[in-house]
Amino acid sequence: MTWTPSGKRILYLEDEAIIALDTTDTLRDMGFGTIDLCHSLEMAEAALSSAAPDLALLDVNLSHGRTSLDLGRRLREAGVPVVFATGYSADSLPLDETAVVVEKPLTPASLERALHQAAESSSG
Repeated sequence: MTWTPSGKRILYLEDEAIIALDTTDTLRDMGFGTIDLCHSLEMAEAALSSAAPDLALLDVNLSHGRTSLDLGRRLREAGVPVVFATGYSADSLPLDETAVVVEKPLTPASLERALHQAAESSSG
C-alpha cells in the first residue's frame, strides 16, 4: 500500500515567510490534514509538546546561524519520517546516507517525491 498524506499531521519548520506560505499551500494541496507551521526551533519544540507529527519537513539553515539538524535527528530516532530542505548541496550536510534531503527551490513534484520517500522508507 502506498503512503498518502491524506489526514496526516506534518511539522513544517521554515523561517522564510514567503517560502513558508508557498510550501504550506503545496502541503495543503497534497492533502495533509494538519500543518504545524513553525518559524523557529522554539515554535517547533512547542508544537511537538502538544502533538506528535506523522512526518516533518525541516529547513536546515535557520536564522542566527542555527540549524534543524539536531531536531531532525531526534525526530528520526523517535520514528518520525523527516525531510530536510536546503538551499545548499545535500552532500555538504552532516547527515547519514538514509536521510532524505530535498534541495531548494522546492517544487511540488520534488517535495512530494521527498515526502513519499521519507514516509515509505520509515514504514518499511
